[in-house]
Amino acid sequence: MAQGNVRRNSRPRLMVAAALGLILTACATQEGYRQQAALHLGQSADMLIVERGSPVARDYLSDGSEVWTYFVAEQRHDPGGYTTIPRERRIIWTDRHGNEHVRIEQYDETVYTPPRSWMVECETRFVVSPEGIVRDFRFEGDACRAPELS
Repeated sequence: MAQGNVRRNSRPRLMVAAALGLILTACATQEGYRQQAALHLGQSADMLIVERGSPVARDYLSDGSEVWTYFVAEQRHDPGGYTTIPRERRIIWTDRHGNEHVRIEQYDETVYTPPRSWMVECETRFVVSPEGIVRDFRFEGDACRAPELS
């Protein structure tokens, strides 16, 4: 019986933690990622290495510039759980006098969502001039998210 209480009491904490995670993730956007990547424009490529580390690949352009590629893959997890959804149903009937009646009933439906895990990725490419200055960037992927700058 004591174990049942421990499990029941930890379930709200898990739901609060999951909701907080969703709220924090919701604050990170692709626009925020673009803003943060744009901070490297005009900077020395050395600063790019200091802040992001070594690129996973370097390619060379015809004008002597280089394209530095950074890649990130993250595992995401949704703990799942039970959710209560308010529902409404209408019951329509005809009485013996032929009058139609409607009764509205409200009830809660409990829905179970199983836990799930998935991978998200982000690939960012910076163009570095022959002089070693970051002059452009591109990115793609569902993990390319960061808090927006104010």
